[in-house]
Amino acid sequence: MKKVLFSATVDAHILAFHIPFLKYFKEHGYEVHVATNGTEEIPYCDKKIIIPFERSPFKINNLKAIKELRKVIQKEHYDIIHTHTPMGSAITRLAAKKARRNGTRVIYTAHGFHFFKGAPLLNWCLFYSVEKYLSKYTDTLILINQEDYQRAKKKFKKCKDIKYVPGVGIDEEKFDFQMSEKEKLELRKSLGLKKDDFVLIYPAELNKNKNQILLIEAMEQLVKKYPNIKLLLPGKDSYHGYYQKIVAEKNLCDHIFFLGFRKDIPELLKISDLAVASSLREGLPVNIMEAMHVGLPVIATNCRGQRDLVEDGLSGYIISYDSSFFVSKILELYQNREKYDEFSRNGLEKSQEYMLSDILRKMDAIYTQKKKVLHLLASNKYSGAENVVCTIIEQLSDYYEMAYCSPVGSIQDILNKKKIKYYPLKKFRYGDIKRIIKEYKPDIIHAHDIKASLIASRFGKRYRVISHLHKNDFSMNKLSLKSVLYRISSRNFFEVVGVSQSVLNEYVFKNSIGHKFKVLYNYVDANKIQKMSNEFSVDKTYDFFYLGRLSPEKNPMEFLAVIEHLSEKREVTAVMIGDGILMEACKKEIQEKKLNVDILGFQSNPFPYIKNSKIGIMPSLYEGFGLAAIECNILGKPVFNSGVGGLKEIYENNSFYICNDLDEYVDKINKYLKQPKPISRCLKYSDEKQFQNNLLSIYEFCYTESETNL
Repeated sequence: MKKVLFSATVDAHILAFHIPFLKYFKEHGYEVHVATNGTEEIPYCDKKIIIPFERSPFKINNLKAIKELRKVIQKEHYDIIHTHTPMGSAITRLAAKKARRNGTRVIYTAHGFHFFKGAPLLNWCLFYSVEKYLSKYTDTLILINQEDYQRAKKKFKKCKDIKYVPGVGIDEEKFDFQMSEKEKLELRKSLGLKKDDFVLIYPAELNKNKNQILLIEAMEQLVKKYPNIKLLLPGKDSYHGYYQKIVAEKNLCDHIFFLGFRKDIPELLKISDLAVASSLREGLPVNIMEAMHVGLPVIATNCRGQRDLVEDGLSGYIISYDSSFFVSKILELYQNREKYDEFSRNGLEKSQEYMLSDILRKMDAIYTQKKKVLHLLASNKYSGAENVVCTIIEQLSDYYEMAYCSPVGSIQDILNKKKIKYYPLKKFRYGDIKRIIKEYKPDIIHAHDIKASLIASRFGKRYRVISHLHKNDFSMNKLSLKSVLYRISSRNFFEVVGVSQSVLNEYVFKNSIGHKFKVLYNYVDANKIQKMSNEFSVDKTYDFFYLGRLSPEKNPMEFLAVIEHLSEKREVTAVMIGDGILMEACKKEIQEKKLNVDILGFQSNPFPYIKNSKIGIMPSLYEGFGLAAIECNILGKPVFNSGVGGLKEIYENNSFYICNDLDEYVDKINKYLKQPKPISRCLKYSDEKQFQNNLLSIYEFCYTESETNL
């Protein structure tokens, strides 16, 4: 059985932040061990190991801790060691030096370095030097805020794998409950609060770093004018009554409530009105994440970690260490309900980036050593292939590290959103691709057109190369230079993938090429399309529509010829949605033939127009997946089409297929108009989970069903 060790200086750290990760390993068949200096019982832990860790780096006990932990590690032969807290991690990494040479992987999560912008010089002299030295004994270093991440990437060169994971996540289950107004009032009453009190909350340990003295000074000013403003301070007292003494001296006991350690923080947040945070140093504070998740605006001091979470002026305020400034911002939200509500909405939306399920997904990829994929697209214009790249990135960026190389970067937004590395090229040439592959060192090369496949095949002996075929190309079905080169190169493909069975059939005939052949139908979000179709209303209705690029392969002139013939016997309205090199030619044809056709150009949301139209016409000469036809199918619209590529697989009724014969288009459309029938919806394209599973199988992903559902 595989084994994992979690280590930290104290039990409290494991109990507060890492139980979901211990559970993760148990569910994945690991024997879970935990090493701390405490004796508390820890859930999902098979073996508890007591090691005399000390928080101070100057304690002699730490030498004993290294020796004892080294013996444990040598005896247990761990597959993974995941260590936390500064001293616990320093000792663990020193103890695991020999084990790393025998295959144990050491992962260290730094929950906020003690050296940071503005930190004391002593911290930099001591902690920076130690962390930099120990980075060479770290297989994967995880940082939870951007300041630490950027510094580690720049300075800790001896650690080859540095990752950014935004904290330990918000546990959705903890907040999966409703509180009635009566229950809220009862909890307030039990704490000595009234219904009309405006309640501030700061759930944090009472210590010097959390700097609660700043809040006490602010409250001293606030209650003079607004005695109904109260402050809750739940948290373990590690400052030995220091803050309580100051509150008593300032006669604020009726306004500031020390609650001690509490297990009902979610409930306390839900009865509060505003979250405050006065810390001098943070990693990425869970208390702020959770406050945002229940809709509380946040006012926090300007320190690392807090400024990562709170967007100043959007979900709260980031302020200096000035009690008067703190007071002014609290009063601003106390008096301005409109701004309060705006901050509440924005904070709730921002908190979705830090959900535990997403953090588990990211950690899952780290624990399983996320592989690297390089997507290659040789085409210098936007195409359906980029749609597929975009979908793959959306679906698997949490499982794989991905990069994109192409002369066209029209999916730059999704690349930025998912933090995908982009290699722009003026020309798609072998030398440039070789340089990029040497730099990126991918495990998988995913080529998305013929030219990219031919170049990628030259690397097939060292890398797994996937050739992804996105459109039907009749030249491949006969003897040609392109088909011969592709078949020669195919011996170096790990897999050949088609966006439809029809496309795959054109490349695979007689002699087998490649090692495996699979169809990967693209995923289309049916719910999103339905929602987008209702985003705005369209006054004008249309009898016919064209959705696609105005380019030769899409054959828009044939669409206009069909409209011209249909217009001879009845009044016909039509709309063309898309742009391209034939735009002016189409406009000229419409004007000369006096057709009642609107050209709308490119529309980021074409679906309200499709919803207000009756019948689509798609006379393409080349297609792969037929995305436009599938989107129209989801909206219940029939599309008379040329039947090329994947178009034949969309509609069950073959009366919609036409081999680009003008008379046949007109005849079949007239017959349909006389006796229209509801179309069958092709919902197989809307199964997100099935699409993801198909992708995982193509990449030979090693997860089980339960693991892909994290």
